Amino acid sequence: MQRCKNGMKLDDLRTLIAIAQHGSFRAAASALDIPPTTLSRRLQRLEDTLGSQLVIRDSRNVSLTPLGRDYFERCQPLLAQLESATAELHDSSHKEPQGALRVSAPVGLLTYRLMPLFNQFLAQYPAISLSLTHLSNQHHDYSPEQYDVVFRVGQQPDSSFAAANIGESQRVLVASPAYLASQGAPAHPDELNDHARLASVPEFEWALTNKKNSQETIWINSPVKMAIADLNSIKQAAIQGLGIASLPNYVVADAIATGQLSSMMENWYSPPRPIYMLYQRLGYVPAHIQIFTDFMRDALDNSQQAIASK
Repeated sequence: MQRCKNGMKLDDLRTLIAIAQHGSFRAAASALDIPPTTLSRRLQRLEDTLGSQLVIRDSRNVSLTPLGRDYFERCQPLLAQLESATAELHDSSHKEPQGALRVSAPVGLLTYRLMPLFNQFLAQYPAISLSLTHLSNQHHDYSPEQYDVVFRVGQQPDSSFAAANIGESQRVLVASPAYLASQGAPAHPDELNDHARLASVPEFEWALTNKKNSQETIWINSPVKMAIADLNSIKQAAIQGLGIASLPNYVVADAIATGQLSSMMENWYSPPRPIYMLYQRLGYVPAHIQIFTDFMRDALDNSQQAIASK
């Protein structure tokens, strides 16, 4: 049974409202579907709780005292609003999730990791729509007023969002077999300075760490042959034999598998970068946003486990 802070039960308040609306104990008890004795007991309990008489009873009529009338007029609309809000929330929680999601993500991460999962999500929840109006590889200011969920790669600045680490991006060095046949395959990071570098904006500098000696990291900052703020375009340039690229493993996995690209310098690696899903930090989170973030967290966790097991 619902109880207010001062010990008053909402059923007792409903009793007073029913008496005021129907003008008799019997009619009020019938409307509430309770015995008249239960109704009388609830009214008495309400009066005891408030320390005031609310209803005047005689053999013929039932009427409210001035205090009872004032209390009824002030509480009746509040109780109606409470019951309406409760009914709406109950209905929404028991029907198919629906709503619009505003999402921002980097182009490469979207194309190769997120979009297949978005498609699965929308197929599973057809009443939810998804809007991707801002695709960017750049870090910038974003707020819950602009987006419901933001995906980003790399360490994130403090913001009004909560940040969930949902995976990592590991870059690999790749080039086409034709390029390596004509220019030679570098065996040490220093040799990359003599090759054509294809860089994704803003990753102009490459850091490579020795797998056998984690204290040894070499930075490559020679001039680049091509710089594009689109991972897929850099990938295509590498496939065409224009140079060596440093790209996330999920971007080049298919091209490596088909022999269009080859990886190199297996004894050196680029430190992995975390992938974050940013979402509203505080307050009420609509059901469709909560369902989406839970779905993506589980799906990306499963895909990471699948990759690790290979």
